[in-house]
Amino acid sequence: MFRSWADQLPKYVEVVGVRLPGRDMRIKETPFSEWPLLLNATEKALAPYLDKPFTFFGHSLGARIAYELTRRLQNQGKPLPRQLLIAACRCPHIPNASQYMHDLPEKEFHECLQRMSGTPPEVLEDRRLMAILEPTIRADMKLAEIWGGIVQEPLNVPIAAFSGLEDDIDPSAKMVEWELYTNVKFTFHALPGNHFFIHSSKALLLNRLAHICSLEAKA
Repeated sequence: MFRSWADQLPKYVEVVGVRLPGRDMRIKETPFSEWPLLLNATEKALAPYLDKPFTFFGHSLGARIAYELTRRLQNQGKPLPRQLLIAACRCPHIPNASQYMHDLPEKEFHECLQRMSGTPPEVLEDRRLMAILEPTIRADMKLAEIWGGIVQEPLNVPIAAFSGLEDDIDPSAKMVEWELYTNVKFTFHALPGNHFFIHSSKALLLNRLAHICSLEAKA
């Protein structure tokens, strides 16, 4: 998803995508479905990259991971990101209010995915492909759904939150209070689109990110 970002952000920005088990070249690996194992592995994988100025960006489940990693780094007294960029993710103290999807029967699960508009119709209609992808999608859903409901201490990191104006999964009302989770600066950006506005408003989002990165470079 982030492969094309490198050509559209400032040249001094290196884009490092986190590829979790169960997707792309790691498709045959068992996906994470428990938070401690996921965070332990991700922190270990990212450790070699944290000796330079860095920023975390995450969308939806990725935003949850970025936040939890930042919280870990702060608690351990390790280097922190220059910015935490959160997209399409409810605040940590807000619990999941809808029915859990990750343990639904296959038919109902596929119908929920269709309503979310995040999985292309041709993928949902391909039974063989869905048989490969479904365990990873369910594991991701479980992680996203069981996360939240606990108030955490603020971070010593600026937070920028990005929300889709038509997002009915994590609407702006569930994101504006990210301001409570930083001791520094908070900015809020509402962009056209639904939960997956990072695709439909990609150019606008990257323009905002480039501006943030330019401010960081001058700091």
